[in-house]
Amino acid sequence: MTLMTQKTLPLAAPSAIRRWRFGQLSAAELLPYLQQQLLATDPQANCQLVWLNNDGRAVIGLLPKVSWVAYANVADSTDTALYQVIKTCRDTQTSSSHDMSYDDWQADLIAYSEHHHAIDKNDIRQYQNDKPIYQHGLIGFIGYDIASKALSPDADIKCAAQPTAVLGHYDIYLIPLEHEQGWTLHLALQDGTSAQGLSDIDAKNNNDQYTAIQTVIECLDMLDEELSTTNKTNKDKESLAPLILTAKWQKNDYQQAFAQTQHYLVQGDCYQINLTQAWQGCLNHSENNNHVTTNLINYLPALHQNTQAPFAGYLGFNPLLNEGSKDDDFELLSCSPELFFTFIKDSNTDTHHIRTKPIKGTRPRGRNIEQDMALKQQLIDSTKDRAENVMIVDLLRNDLGKYAKTGSVKVPQLFNIESFSNVHHMVSTITAELKADSHPLAVLFGSLPAGSITGTPKKRAVEIIAELEAAPRGAYCGTMGYMNFDGSGQWNVLIRTLQANHSSNDEKHVNLWAGGGITIASDCDEEYQECLDKVGNLLAVLAQSND
Repeated sequence: MTLMTQKTLPLAAPSAIRRWRFGQLSAAELLPYLQQQLLATDPQANCQLVWLNNDGRAVIGLLPKVSWVAYANVADSTDTALYQVIKTCRDTQTSSSHDMSYDDWQADLIAYSEHHHAIDKNDIRQYQNDKPIYQHGLIGFIGYDIASKALSPDADIKCAAQPTAVLGHYDIYLIPLEHEQGWTLHLALQDGTSAQGLSDIDAKNNNDQYTAIQTVIECLDMLDEELSTTNKTNKDKESLAPLILTAKWQKNDYQQAFAQTQHYLVQGDCYQINLTQAWQGCLNHSENNNHVTTNLINYLPALHQNTQAPFAGYLGFNPLLNEGSKDDDFELLSCSPELFFTFIKDSNTDTHHIRTKPIKGTRPRGRNIEQDMALKQQLIDSTKDRAENVMIVDLLRNDLGKYAKTGSVKVPQLFNIESFSNVHHMVSTITAELKADSHPLAVLFGSLPAGSITGTPKKRAVEIIAELEAAPRGAYCGTMGYMNFDGSGQWNVLIRTLQANHSSNDEKHVNLWAGGGITIASDCDEEYQECLDKVGNLLAVLAQSND
C-alpha cells in the first residue's frame, strides 16, 4: 500500500467510516501514533504531518497536496538573499527546486492562494468576532532567521542549518467533532467542492486525489481499530527516555551579553532589545535498553498536558529531495502561549480584520494562592513592564499602519494579565481593518519577525541580536499557523518552542530558547531568572524519566 502511487484499491461503500475516536486520545496523545502509522504506510511519501491547537479550534494536516520547504545558502549562489525553495506536488509525484528571494516566494504564495480562492466553492461565512477555523489553505511556519534577514538584508544575519520556512497546502485534514469526542476527515476537492468521505467523491473529476484519499482513510481505519483495543498511552510513557537539555551559556556568558545589550541601549541604538539564550541536547535515535525515542513528537503529550498552550503546534517531515542530507529530518514542537496575528474575513462587508496580542511582562506562578496573587499583582503594578509593553504596542501599531485603513488601528485592551501553567503574562490587544489591496499573506510576511521578540526599532534590534546571541535562532521567534485561501487565518509567535534536526551518530540535536526584552531599567539577575521561569517547566517535563 502506498500513498504516492496510483494503485487501485477497492472502493469504499457509501457508509464508509468518516469519524474516528482513536481510543479517545487527545490530539497531542494521538499525533505520535498517527505519524507512525502514516510513515509505516509509505516511508517515501511526503508525510508532512502538522497539528495546530489553534486556541481550541484544532486541525491536523495529514498529507499536503503541495509543499514548499525553504533552505538558506543556495549552492553556487553569490546572492545570499536567495533561498532554495523545494516544491513537492503529491498528485504528480514530482519535486522541483527554485532559487527565490523572500519577496518572490511571498508573491508566488499569494498568486497560488488567489488562484485557489477563485475556484473554491465552499467559503464558510465568518464575521469579525468569530474564532477562526481552518477551512482550506496553507499551514506551516516561517522562521525568525529568514524574516530577520529580509528585514535587514545587508546585515550579517546567519540562518540555522535547517529549513528556514515550511508551508503546505492541506486539502486532506482532520478536525474534532463538535458535539462528541472524535475526529472527522475533511477533503477539499479539485473541483472546488468539499467532502468527508469516499462516497462524496466523484473519482473521475478528482482522479489525482482519489488514491491518496483512499489510502489515508484506510490508514485511519487501521489506527482507529488498533487504538480502540489497546491502552497505548500508559505503555509508551513507560518506555520514554528522559531528554536532558543544558544551557549553552553559563550565567557569566549571559551577563556579558546583557552588558553589551546595555551598551547599545545607552548609545541610543534601541529602546528595547530581546536577548535570548539556548538549551541544547540530543535525542537518541535508536533502541537502547528498551528506551525508544524516535522523534521529538514522543514528548508532545506530556508537554501539552503540562502547558495547555493555546497556540501550541507540531510539524515534522522528511522531504523527498535532499535525501540523505542532515536537513531532511526536521521537527518543530511549540508550546506557545502568544498570538501573533488573527485574520478574520468578514463576509458581510468582504473586508479583512486583524488582531494581534503581544506579550511583554512576565512573573512566575506562586507556590500557593497567596503567593500567586501577590506575584500577579506585582506584574500589574510594574511600571517597568508597562513601559516595555507599550513600546511593543506602539511598534505593532506602526507595523499595522502600513497595511490598515486610515484610523482603523485600535488598542481595545492594554496591560491585561493572562495566566498560564507556569507564568503570568502582561498582554495587550491591537486591532485594525486591512486596506482592500493588502493581502493577509503580505501583511504576515511584511510584519515578521514579531516586535515582542525583537525589540524596537526592529531593524536595528535584529542586527544587534545577530551579533550578541550564540547561534541563529532558526524557527524560534518566527511564526506558525495557517492561512485559508480566503485570507482568514491565525498565527502564533514561536516561543516556548523546541526544534530537532537529524545529525551524526544516529542522533537528533534538540534546542530550546528563552529570553526577554531588555531596557535600560532592566536588572541582569531578574532577566536571567525570567528565562528560567519561562522554560523551567518544559525542561522538567523533558527530563523526567519514566523508568
